[in-house]
Amino acid sequence: MLKNLYKRKINEKWFCKAFCSFATVVFALLLYFCLGGRGIHYDEAVDEYIYFQKDSILFNLLLLVAASAILYFYGKLDRFFMTKKRRNILAVFACFFAVLFGIFWVKTTCTYPQGDQEYVLIYARLFNSGDFSALEDGGYLSIYPQQLGIVTLLRIIRVFFQNREYAAFQYLTALMLPAIIIPGVKAVRYFSADNVRAELFYILFVLTCFPMYAYTPFVYGDLCSLEMGMLAVWAFISCLERFKGWKLVWLGISVGLAVLLRQNIIILAIAMGIVVILKLIFYPEGRRFLAMGFAMAFGIIMFQGVIGLAYHNVRDNEADAIPASAFIVMGLNDDYEHSGWYNWYGYNLFYECGMDAEETTKHAMADLKSYMALYRNDPSYMVDFFTRKMFAQWNAPMYQCIAMNSRIIAEQGAIAKNIYGHGILFKLVNEYMKVFQLVLYGAILFMLIVKYREWDSIDKYILLIAVIGGFLFSLLWEAKTRYVFPYLLMQLPYMAIGVNEALKNIKDHLTKTEHIV
Repeated sequence: MLKNLYKRKINEKWFCKAFCSFATVVFALLLYFCLGGRGIHYDEAVDEYIYFQKDSILFNLLLLVAASAILYFYGKLDRFFMTKKRRNILAVFACFFAVLFGIFWVKTTCTYPQGDQEYVLIYARLFNSGDFSALEDGGYLSIYPQQLGIVTLLRIIRVFFQNREYAAFQYLTALMLPAIIIPGVKAVRYFSADNVRAELFYILFVLTCFPMYAYTPFVYGDLCSLEMGMLAVWAFISCLERFKGWKLVWLGISVGLAVLLRQNIIILAIAMGIVVILKLIFYPEGRRFLAMGFAMAFGIIMFQGVIGLAYHNVRDNEADAIPASAFIVMGLNDDYEHSGWYNWYGYNLFYECGMDAEETTKHAMADLKSYMALYRNDPSYMVDFFTRKMFAQWNAPMYQCIAMNSRIIAEQGAIAKNIYGHGILFKLVNEYMKVFQLVLYGAILFMLIVKYREWDSIDKYILLIAVIGGFLFSLLWEAKTRYVFPYLLMQLPYMAIGVNEALKNIKDHLTKTEHIV
């Protein structure tokens, strides 16, 4: 009897409501801080830190109203795109435009890898020349083994493009932009039950999301791993709609490649795993869910195994990597009042401990306890610290897209030069992205409130689970706005649905008011 009562109370719908409630609190906070200010850069070429700038709440609310009015009239285009064929054609044109602009941006910005981008490029070149010293004890790829995936991809590209492999990587990333757009369209159709206006809003938002293009020259895994991750989401949704065995291959390969190229994308894989587990709990007869979970796990393990096998003869198996605990503790530092930003803590501690991961973990855990004691004794400081950390990562409308690509090696085109030089185009783009972020958080908050009772299937929240996971992860890990950028693109399907719901409710309210009058 108690067991049956438990089953009646704790079901999939309960989990949906619990998640929706928590996500509502998160997005209410994000919107609140977004209304009151923004994160900015003063000089991207020399300083990657985010600084706080206060905004007028009233002015930002007026901007939201103005944006809503413009979006309302844009939404009227749905009359022309009622057929799926026309919407498919529109999606193809959207992909075509995105690729062209991405290629244009790579060509006109003339950027060269810097920081970790340059390191992975250098070691890819050294590996191809037979020098694997970076895998020796204390070497860069020994202490940061998560970089081996992107290094291997650059090695493969170098075989075909020689010393221009970094440029080939940039153009390849631009060519792969449809791998974000098309899965996003599919996600909107699935989440919104094929709502035409929501789909039109999504295409508008993804095409005008400037950071997506600005990260195409970034020779690292942030964008390319998301492209593979979104393909995995498409495969996942496709399996839910109509299960086929060959789709498991698609799902496994795309998830495996995504994690190989950037390990932080594991949060998206975990989100899909949560959906699978909940479906198995409440629908144990659904063998397809077990197969989907197995395909994802096998894809990740397989590609990690391939990398391990590829370098097992040249890798020092006794060499330790910097443990995760050191990155977590570094994420709690407050040096120069930049909450949780990189300060060499993990690197220095690792070498002080003789490059011993176990010893490093012991010291890191001791430091972690000190931070916990500090927070217990001064709760107001703890709130201030994590507020500043959240603000710097989740309230910078440009998402460090210029700062992370600021090493210029040739004369830039006029548009790129104006933007990089903080000219009028930069100001316009920056202001647009501020409005974009306001609409983003406001729309998703509204969607969560409206869908609280309607969405009783956890798979509707799949991308949003990843976003919330990324939000929690960003509070613990090293702070950097760039790390939040992939979650921006994951939010766009929900942004589109939220805008559609908001405008629909406003229209319904105005119609009722007119009838009463």
